[in-house]
Amino acid sequence: MSRQHPYFLFGLVSVAILLTSMQFSMVSVALPALIDGLDAPLRWVGWTITIYTLAQAVSMPISGRLSDQFGRRVIFVGGMALFAAASAACAAAPNIWILIVGRALQGLAAGTVQPSAYGVVGDAFPGGRVRAIGLVSSIGPAGSIIGPNLAGFIVDNVGWRWTFWLNVPAGAIVVLVGLFALRKGHGVDSGGEADFLGAALLSALVTPIVVALTEVSRQGSVSIPVLLAMLAISSVAGWAFVRRESSASSPIVDFALLKRRDFLIVNMLQFGYGATLFGAFSFLPLYATEAYGFSSSAAGALLTPRAVAVVLIGLTTASLLPRVGLRRPIMLGLVFTSLGLGVLAMGVHNPTIGSVELSNFVYLAIVVMITGAGIGITNPPANAAAIELAPEHLATIAGLRGMFRFMGGVLATPLIVLIVERSPTRAGGLELAFLLLAIGTAALMLLGWRVPESKEYLERVPPKPLDP
Repeated sequence: MSRQHPYFLFGLVSVAILLTSMQFSMVSVALPALIDGLDAPLRWVGWTITIYTLAQAVSMPISGRLSDQFGRRVIFVGGMALFAAASAACAAAPNIWILIVGRALQGLAAGTVQPSAYGVVGDAFPGGRVRAIGLVSSIGPAGSIIGPNLAGFIVDNVGWRWTFWLNVPAGAIVVLVGLFALRKGHGVDSGGEADFLGAALLSALVTPIVVALTEVSRQGSVSIPVLLAMLAISSVAGWAFVRRESSASSPIVDFALLKRRDFLIVNMLQFGYGATLFGAFSFLPLYATEAYGFSSSAAGALLTPRAVAVVLIGLTTASLLPRVGLRRPIMLGLVFTSLGLGVLAMGVHNPTIGSVELSNFVYLAIVVMITGAGIGITNPPANAAAIELAPEHLATIAGLRGMFRFMGGVLATPLIVLIVERSPTRAGGLELAFLLLAIGTAALMLLGWRVPESKEYLERVPPKPLDP
């Protein structure tokens, strides 16, 4: 690893993280155009979100270990090359099936790039590693601000395919610069082999469930043989996954930790919280288009208040954690998030406050900002929860947290699609989905109140507020 140009490497990594973090929100904004452009039903278009999240979830814990074993250069550059190639496949996709495959490859690439990118920064700033990683972690939230607005402009002016074409030249530049700037490294002993089999079994466990939910959401008769086959595959894969992870030297899911009640509570909270995060905001642009007739640009702009609130309020919350602990901000954040989703589910148009009539955009922006405030309050304590219980397993705990949160989103997406497809209108179906998410988020307070508390740890090591 070259240390001659650490700030140059920081900029290189920042561009890579920005490209991969923007992609999720850009596709969310492009959903209405995808449905029309590919003449595909929502039940299959929803897979473009689900498969990306699933692939990213299973690849992140493995790629971090591979980056340690084989060096940052090969994993970082290889991940960005795959991301650029997958983006080209998505942009040129003639049908929804090719697009889904391309999105799966994109997710694998994004899950590969981000852990290795943090490794590049950590190696480049050995004397200020914590500060450098903390700074680069702010790039992800910035992507959630830039991505939706950029996607809205692109979809309205040049078409949805350019939300993917954009990544091809940008990704190629990162690859070429990375080959030049990063020196070959031999890696270090990471304490065990990457659990490829565990990742494959986890995918085989979850994917049939999503297929089954997609089948149930189909208009008309449902194929019982397909449902039974998916249930059988998922059950067998689940049994094999548990056996594998119980004996693997470096499992992607450490069941020894999950057997501890405190860790189980925290990760159940992460799972439910992920369902809210990925489920609600993946479909918000589609809802704004269907229920309010917004353009792609306006629908994308709606995500900006949420992202700004998450970043600013997250910083404030993190600074207060040593005084207030973990439980109270988690509970308060869940209240705000549930309230925002509940109001969104009401489907109000042009509300009047006193003598002032709000436009639909201003009204929705306020509601979305309320939910963003809730996320900004909940994120820092939720990220810090349980880490202080076993600091020697910090990387494992962080990996579990991210995986459970992603998996919540993976399963929430097809459930929302099922609700929408079985409803008389898309707008009405999305409002019902938002209501159910509001109820589910409120129910998470039962878990939030039981999150383990440790003010001594928080006073010693304040958590990073922008840790994804």
